[in-house]
Amino acid sequence: MENRTRAWIVYTVLRLLFVVLAWFLIQVTTPIRGIWAIALAIVVSAVFSILLLGRQRDAMSGSLFGIFRSINDRIDAAAAKEDFDDVLLPESETETEGETVDQEQHPGGLEHRD
Repeated sequence: MENRTRAWIVYTVLRLLFVVLAWFLIQVTTPIRGIWAIALAIVVSAVFSILLLGRQRDAMSGSLFGIFRSINDRIDAAAAKEDFDDVLLPESETETEGETVDQEQHPGGLEHRD
């Protein structure tokens, strides 16, 4: 669990660092200010993160795969237990699920009444 959390923290901190560094460089070297500087910093940091953070991104995606694998394992275990419980039910309980209509009952009999 610690390794999963560490991968997310490292990637997030590096991404934020790239955004702040890009924003600072834009503020110092260009006349662009405000929301445009932030937007440009996000775009520039995204390019650098694609180029430089491949290993951290792989570690983070591996941890995400591990999380979903454990969720799927729990779902499969619950489904297997459910199937096992269905096998153990007495036949009288399983037959009451599909009740039939009596011969005297007419399904849809109220459709033509005024």
